[in-house]
Amino acid sequence: MIKITTIILLFVLAIPSIVGQELSWSEEVNIRGKAKMRRFLSGDTSGFSAVVAQYKTFGDPEAIVEEFEFPEMKSVNSYTARTTEGDLETLVAIGGKTYAVILQNEPSNNETQAFVRLGRNPTSPLHQVGAISYIRANQKGTFNFIESIDHSKLLVVETPPYEKYKMEEFTFNMYDTTFDKLWEKKIKLPYLDQEFTIVQNKVDRDGNVFLLTAYKSLVSKQSKPRGLPIKNYTVLIYNKEQNRLKEFNISLKDKWVSGVNMEFNHAGDLMVGGFYNETSENGISGTFYLVVDKTSLGVKKKSLNPFTETFLSGFPMNKKERLESKLEDFYFDHFLIAEDGSAFFTAEQYYVRTTSYFDQRTGVTNYTYYYHYNDIIVVKMDAESNILWTQRVPKKQVTTNDNGDFSGYAAIPYGGGLKILFNDNPKNLEDPNAIKPRAMNNPQRSRAVVLSLGSKGDIQKKLLFDESEQETILQPKIQRQIGDHTLLLFTEKSRAFRFLKLVFSD
Repeated sequence: MIKITTIILLFVLAIPSIVGQELSWSEEVNIRGKAKMRRFLSGDTSGFSAVVAQYKTFGDPEAIVEEFEFPEMKSVNSYTARTTEGDLETLVAIGGKTYAVILQNEPSNNETQAFVRLGRNPTSPLHQVGAISYIRANQKGTFNFIESIDHSKLLVVETPPYEKYKMEEFTFNMYDTTFDKLWEKKIKLPYLDQEFTIVQNKVDRDGNVFLLTAYKSLVSKQSKPRGLPIKNYTVLIYNKEQNRLKEFNISLKDKWVSGVNMEFNHAGDLMVGGFYNETSENGISGTFYLVVDKTSLGVKKKSLNPFTETFLSGFPMNKKERLESKLEDFYFDHFLIAEDGSAFFTAEQYYVRTTSYFDQRTGVTNYTYYYHYNDIIVVKMDAESNILWTQRVPKKQVTTNDNGDFSGYAAIPYGGGLKILFNDNPKNLEDPNAIKPRAMNNPQRSRAVVLSLGSKGDIQKKLLFDESEQETILQPKIQRQIGDHTLLLFTEKSRAFRFLKLVFSD
């Protein structure tokens, strides 16, 4: 099990805006030894939490928790999340508190049990939230722990051990902020266990459960890091009040889904959208989406939109891509809902290339990994889910042996358009609309930029901050939106971490 470090920080320094926003920085956070930022755990107007893995020479990473709050910028807690009763599986934020999720194996009962307790107090009471029985010690089943979007409920999904010819089944257990069980539901599906996998999950404020699923036999054949097109995606919705399980097959007839995501709009309806391809090969040929009514669970709207020749002509394409009218190596990243009800979904071109060199003197083969994060595609829909425009954002990032930590992008809707943040080659500021931008291949010399997509899809690019003054580098893939105009970001340099609160304004 991977143990994690959680840090909840406030900001202590406000910097004047460079591009129409307010930047607030935390002080440096120095963690001894090797440490790596994982994700933001929670965040609102009172503060935020971030998960950092602190590695040791032997054993699992330590879990160190520091808590701060707005607006006093006062540290309220500092502790190490430890457990002697089992393995620390993860941390969850429920009801404004951080809880450790602990798994215990009971071999005498052939059972794996799941518990939660306050992360800051290793002697606080354990609350059992699940149990899975098993026959063989090497197949014990799996748990999944899902917070509702308002962090008022915790869904625990129990999936029993794999059996070759058994149909898929799992159990939903819903808990409130005190971990009293609200309800339990066993789900059985007409799919073989080995062919079914849950790709994404969500729980709304009312405790309704939404699952995006696919056939595992197809998923297992994917050779790309983010997957090849899949034909059989399904959305499963369980409504507790109606005690009803509804299934939507994302069927595009003779087309293949090449990336899909789901999000709630302001009305509480479920929006499912993504990209498709004409064949089962890697690539995208257009966009699709559907809107599911939160009450009737019926499809309110759906659409299929192929890329136009004008749009495709804006990309530097190879001969095969032009002949087949498709774009390769693009993968779905974000489904973003704006305050006016409009929506954006985005994809990024991503791939990894590897070279090797055999050293005859040492007998060792050395590998070099090149991480490519290139152009972004942005699709905008209005509040009625009509597609308004599709836009290419030119970007090129190629880094070596760094897992692409300083590549990628962050995004937030603003002013009818979209703000996109990433590390760029500073020479690209001279021509932000260049079809072939210069590559950012040295994060130490890059500049963090804000690219503004206007309400009509027009592009402007400016500096986010002066990195020579801040002495820190943006890791844009680690992000969290905590308001209509506010984004939390993470930066790092020389093992010193700094967190950034970014508020956009006119």
